[in-house]
Amino acid sequence: MKRAHLFEFNDLPWLPSPLRKTIMEFLHHMSVRLRMYDNGFDALARLMEQRGLTSIQALCAGDGGLMLALSQHLGREDVRIQLSDKYPSLERFAEIERESAGRVSHVQGSVNVLDVPEQLSGLRLIVNAVHHFQPDSVRGILADAVAKQQPIVFLDPVQRDLVSVLRFTAATPFISAWLSLGGIRPLSLRRVLLGVVAPLGALCFLFDGVVSHLRAYHLEEWQALIQQVEGHEGYDWDLRVLPGFLGARVSFLAGVPKAQAAGRAA
Repeated sequence: MKRAHLFEFNDLPWLPSPLRKTIMEFLHHMSVRLRMYDNGFDALARLMEQRGLTSIQALCAGDGGLMLALSQHLGREDVRIQLSDKYPSLERFAEIERESAGRVSHVQGSVNVLDVPEQLSGLRLIVNAVHHFQPDSVRGILADAVAKQQPIVFLDPVQRDLVSVLRFTAATPFISAWLSLGGIRPLSLRRVLLGVVAPLGALCFLFDGVVSHLRAYHLEEWQALIQQVEGHEGYDWDLRVLPGFLGARVSFLAGVPKAQAAGRAA
């Protein structure tokens, strides 16, 4: 199946706020309630323990809610996560910082993932966002991490194949109804209306999910982009597909500077 970089409703700046909020809530709560990333988070935890990493720069963090779930999953008091985004949700970021008891913080300004400021050091983590970027930009994300000698991890829960698209399409009406009618607390009139009664939110969520699958990268495509990055030989790379919820899969990419690994061993 050839990659198709189509638009998603949630990427459109003119999308009405109630629709955008509904889509984001469905995405976040589906991911957390169905524990879609557990195996990916476990792989990340092992990598951090093996390499002695305690700082995460959560890039393209969206509303940041998934990083609160990651912090709880890791269960480590010494790990700090910092949220950032090109268009940061500062009020939501501040809420998460309070809920996390200080384990999650945030950057006040906009952060361009293609040119992350030097002072934002630590493992760069991008969850469920890499498929939003064209290949040149994905290569640029990897190149910026390598040039600044920072570890980097991608976690992407969508797969570009017919079975995955059909599975998501079949499950989405049930997931949207469940989340609208009590799966997210407290119950919201907005979610009931946009998720069930006049389900524009559910339809946009379905459309965006299908498009995300069509935008997804195969591991071989990530590997080809890595080969085009100057200095990639100085990194240890790990690319694999991890099992997810009910047959779904999560693509995992990790790159760590070899010098860092050698220093840890010494």
